[in-house]
Amino acid sequence: MQHYSDEKNRAGMSVLFMVVQMMVLGVVYIIVYTSFVAVGYAIKEYSVSAAMYIPVVAVLIIFPVLLYKYRQMFSAGKMLSAFVWMMATASLVIVLLYVYVAQLIP
Repeated sequence: MQHYSDEKNRAGMSVLFMVVQMMVLGVVYIIVYTSFVAVGYAIKEYSVSAAMYIPVVAVLIIFPVLLYKYRQMFSAGKMLSAFVWMMATASLVIVLLYVYVAQLIP
């Protein structure tokens, strides 16, 4: 007869959370890539400044740092908060990049 082990459940949830983080990172990086392409198109066609890359590069650098912080939060026992913050941040980043690209190209 097996006994309930909270450590096995915690380890399994940690692995599951990391897999979900990798999927979310992949989705956000797809949006970042399309934003890079759109900004490049705007620079070529509409002669906008190359400084328009700055918000996209900022997302490229900051988002993995946030995911690391959420993994630390998850490991500290705040599992639901970490998941909600991760999904909310990813959604916000995607929407903000879409709005940025939409106003960039007339």
